[in-house]
Amino acid sequence: MFHGRRLLGLCSAALISLSAAACTLPRSGPYLEEITADEQGLLPFDLIAVTPDVASITRVDESSAFAIRFMQTPPERTNTIARGDVIAITVWENIDEGLLSPQGIGATTLPNSQVDSQGFLFVPYVGAIRAEGRTMTQLREAIRTELSERTLNPQVDVFPVEAGGRIVSIQGQVNSPGLYPIEKPTERLLAMLARAGGVNDDPEIIRIKLRRGSESGVISVQDLYDRPENDIALRAGDALIAERDRRIFTALGAVQGPATVPFPTRDLSVARALGVVGGLVDATADPTGVFVFRVEPPEIADRLFPGRQTTEPTRVAYIIDLTEPGGLFVAADFMMRDQDTLYVTTAPFVRWQKVLQSIAPLVGFAGSARSLSGI
Repeated sequence: MFHGRRLLGLCSAALISLSAAACTLPRSGPYLEEITADEQGLLPFDLIAVTPDVASITRVDESSAFAIRFMQTPPERTNTIARGDVIAITVWENIDEGLLSPQGIGATTLPNSQVDSQGFLFVPYVGAIRAEGRTMTQLREAIRTELSERTLNPQVDVFPVEAGGRIVSIQGQVNSPGLYPIEKPTERLLAMLARAGGVNDDPEIIRIKLRRGSESGVISVQDLYDRPENDIALRAGDALIAERDRRIFTALGAVQGPATVPFPTRDLSVARALGVVGGLVDATADPTGVFVFRVEPPEIADRLFPGRQTTEPTRVAYIIDLTEPGGLFVAADFMMRDQDTLYVTTAPFVRWQKVLQSIAPLVGFAGSARSLSGI
C-alpha cells in the first residue's frame, strides 16, 4: 500500500509540473500575450496595432522610374554610320579599262569593309575615309569625289551589311537573349524588348536593369508599360538585364505553408501575403494575433512616434486582429515590404491541448499503478 501511494504521489507531482510548464512545450514561436505584455518596456521592439492611419503612414511607393538623365538622352542617329558597322561598296566606271575593273567589266563589288575604331573605312585607291557620323548618301558622295580624281565619272553605291556599331546586350528573363543592333524601329527600350521576344514571366515581378557605362537604373516592366516617359532611348553599349523581383518576406507560425517567399506582385498586402502561403491553419491559428515584424527607417518611425525624433532604424511589431470588424480590410490596406516577417500566433486552447496530449500517458500510467497497488 505504501509503495502504491508513493507511486501515485510521484505521478500527481509530474502532472502538476507538466501543467505549470505548458509554455515549455514544443511551439513555432511566441504566444500573443508574450509579444503584447511589455509592462516594464523590456521588449526589443515597439508594438503598434494596425489602423487605416498606420497603414497609410507606412505605405511606401514601390513604383519605379528611370532617372531624368536617362529620360533626356536623345535617340541614337540610326541614319548615320557608326564604328563597327560593315559596309558594302559597288563602283561603276564608264571606260573599258577602268581603275577598279581593268577587264572592262563595268561594275566592281569591293569586299565588305568594317568601320574601324577610329571611325574610318578603307577604300581601294582612296585609302582611309571618314565614315562615322555620315549618312550613306554622304559617304557615297565622298567616295565618288575621291575616285573622280582617278577614273572617269565613277558611280558609287554603298549600303549597310551589318549594324555592328550600335549593339545592345539583352540578358536574363527574356525569350531570346542576345546582342541586338539599335535600328530605327528599335531605338527605344520597349521596342528592343519586343525584338528580344519580350519577358518570359509576369510583368509585375520582372525588373529591367539598365547599365550604361558607370551608371545604372532599374524599372519594373509593369511601370514601363504604365508610364511612357520610361520608354527611354537606348545607346550603343547599353546592357539590359531582365531579372525577377528580389524582394522577399518570411511567413512563420500557424500558416499553411511557412516559408521565405518572393513577392508575387509589386504591391503586396498582408491579406494577399497570407493567401500566398495558404492562409491560416484553422485548427491552431489565433486570428487575433497576426503580426508583421519590420525595421522601419527613421522617416517613417518619426511619423509613427511623434516627438521621438528617431535617428536610427526602429524595430516595430505590427499587430492585426482579423476578428475585429474591418480587420480584413485593414489587412488588405497594410502593405508588406522587403524582408518583412509575417507571423501568426497559436490559439490559447492549442497549448492546453498539447498539455493534455503530453500528460495522457501519465494519467494512464497512474491509473494502471493504482490498479496494481489495489487502491
